[in-house]
Amino acid sequence: MDHDARLLRSFVVLADTLHFRRAAERLHLSQPTLSQQIRRLERQLGVSLLDRSSRRVALTEAGAAVLEHARAAVAATAAVDAIAREHAVGRRGELRLGFSPGVHYLAQGLLAELGPSVRVRARQDNTGVLTELVARGELELALGFCPAPRQGVEAEPVAEESALVAVREDHPVARRGSVALADLARDTFALVDAAGGPGYNDAVVERCRAAGFEPRTAPDPHGPLAWETAVRSGGCVGLTTRSAAAGTTRGVRLVPVRPRVTLPIALLRSGPLSPAARSFATLALRLRAGSR
Repeated sequence: MDHDARLLRSFVVLADTLHFRRAAERLHLSQPTLSQQIRRLERQLGVSLLDRSSRRVALTEAGAAVLEHARAAVAATAAVDAIAREHAVGRRGELRLGFSPGVHYLAQGLLAELGPSVRVRARQDNTGVLTELVARGELELALGFCPAPRQGVEAEPVAEESALVAVREDHPVARRGSVALADLARDTFALVDAAGGPGYNDAVVERCRAAGFEPRTAPDPHGPLAWETAVRSGGCVGLTTRSAAAGTTRGVRLVPVRPRVTLPIALLRSGPLSPAARSFATLALRLRAGSR
């Protein structure tokens, strides 16, 4: 037999207080309503749960026998409600998320804020690969660094990172406190493999043009370490950010760009999102106001 969880909760509260007025106040009910609920539960069970008199309220033998199980049922109902609410607002469930190496710090912070009840299937890869996985529906969301436009994938700005110039330790710029992009017009700029980061390559060229020159670029960058190799061994300069360069600074100096130049981080999405993905997206998009 199914019993209304509200009736069981009313019985448990009344059993705790053994006082109709106090129990009704705790339940935010009127005393007549509480009395009706208890009578209804007794009719469903076919036994009296309480002995009532003008002076006292006491549990019957049957009431005492079912009380522990009634408490368990009320607790289980509360747990069901809480879990359902967490799923509805995206604080529980599964999230298929990708992020590029340059934004792992941002992804970790957002996941910590999302909470431990969301199971995350994470994929770290370059932004070009992540964009394709989002387009195919294999990832719900991705955080990408300088993403290139891709049909069917929406890129929403999340943050703007201050650009730094990466140079080898013996480069003339290495000891300077800052450098203008225009001062690097005669240098060769390192790019990444076009298959993995076409958006980054375009961003470098666009920012150099905005500084008043057409950049020379390293020919045919190929492989996952193309950018690092060009800076460390090829004498090139590169544009990066403090967080994106965390793993590539050995033997390399990072010099701030003045006036400030930025490189974007974007949230990539395509198609409908699960509640957990919607919650993550909401947290990520709140970062816009505080982007660096």
